[in-house]
Amino acid sequence: MNKTTSISQSSHSTKLFSFLARTKGSLLNKLLPRWTHKKIDHLLLIPKATDNRTTRLPRDFTQFEMSTRDGTVQAYQTGKGPTVVFVHGWGGGAHLFFPLMRGLAQCGFRSVAFDHLGHGGSDSKPATLQQSISTTNFMLEHTRKEPGESLCAVVGHSTGCIAISSARQALIKDLPLFLISPIFNYKLYFLKKLIKLDLHPELLKQYANRFSKTYQREYRKLELARNLEKYSDISVIAHDESDSDSAIGDSVRFCAKYPLTKLLVTRQCDHLRIINSESVWQELKSHLNYDDTSINFTAEVIYK
Repeated sequence: MNKTTSISQSSHSTKLFSFLARTKGSLLNKLLPRWTHKKIDHLLLIPKATDNRTTRLPRDFTQFEMSTRDGTVQAYQTGKGPTVVFVHGWGGGAHLFFPLMRGLAQCGFRSVAFDHLGHGGSDSKPATLQQSISTTNFMLEHTRKEPGESLCAVVGHSTGCIAISSARQALIKDLPLFLISPIFNYKLYFLKKLIKLDLHPELLKQYANRFSKTYQREYRKLELARNLEKYSDISVIAHDESDSDSAIGDSVRFCAKYPLTKLLVTRQCDHLRIINSESVWQELKSHLNYDDTSINFTAEVIYK
């Protein structure tokens, strides 16, 4: 079975379940509650990217696999020198950082990014927030142990910022943190993703109630503001005014409470395009104490 056929069948399966959930949600929930919740978990927590950039590698990039206790993770690196680790969020992938990584290679840095489980080229395992934190810990620990290279900064996007702030403190202590489009209200963010599945109202309500209980028990302690405060003096937050996935007001309030955290505000870059904006590029270089302005940055990358 080729990749196109696999993607087509996966898309057909997703649409079929969405149709059943909308039209027969109550019946399914009464007869097979565990099955329906498991299917929703699959749709929410394994957002396999079909963008071909997740499998095409830019020039001067290398791809490698890392075996974690939970599954195989696809990782990517480029450049030589002090290492910057990039952590993507839910529904994203390492490819989102390729332009920044290529730019840093020209500045004398080595960059490492990886696809979380359930994303890109990594194993199709549930991409829970706890799982993302576990994988982030693994990658940071591996990078710190590599001979000859030093970990000098960590960059995150969206829920990847939560994974970074919740990582083991010994792994990121004193490291500059650069957080792009951070998610401060994970509960609201998750429920918005749930609503977009267009489920039957009764099924949606019951799943949301289940998640709310899980949130109180497992996720609340992982909220970004709770863990980021101890790194407020070494952090930069970049947030766009038009971000519909994460309100910029959350970042403004955090930086007002912790004025040592620098806030970079962009316009009309939304939740994703901000990653490879010129403003973020210049601020990232400054955060890494790199002031050479001769390095040109472009959001386009050339693939092999």
